[in-house]
Amino acid sequence: MVQTAERDAAFEAYRNEVYTWAYRLLGRHHDALDVAQDVFLRWVDQCASAPPRNPRAWLRRVTIHRAIDFRRSNTRRRTREAMSPASPVHVDESKVARDELRSDIADAMEALSEMQQSVLFAKVYDGLTFARIAAELEIAVPTVKTHYLRALCSLRDRLGQQWGP
Repeated sequence: MVQTAERDAAFEAYRNEVYTWAYRLLGRHHDALDVAQDVFLRWVDQCASAPPRNPRAWLRRVTIHRAIDFRRSNTRRRTREAMSPASPVHVDESKVARDELRSDIADAMEALSEMQQSVLFAKVYDGLTFARIAAELEIAVPTVKTHYLRALCSLRDRLGQQWGP
């Protein structure tokens, strides 16, 4: 079992990254905070039984999954609210387009394998090198590159249908 001090140290070390990962997928401050809170509650539960060997990789993976789940559940609710007669008349088209793109990216990310999601996020959002990702995920560099390229091709195929090349 991980001691409270070690658990708290991990929270301090990774809280900004967890929030940033969630925010990049969700685009809303309060939603990202909700997801980050849920991720760290899961972290506490995980550490009580068996701490992950690589906390950052574990936190990234769980954050991606929780953000995708959160977006899926809240997209339905927001769609219903937007269709209600009480919704505002003025709509910011650029914000709607950004939200729609974020939603499409989250949907496309959901279709990727867990490893592809982790590699893509580490490379694109964290700016890690292939070697660093390989060390973090404990896999070979060529395997990381393969997952990255497959993830990019999948996203391009899924997003290109609606958003163009």
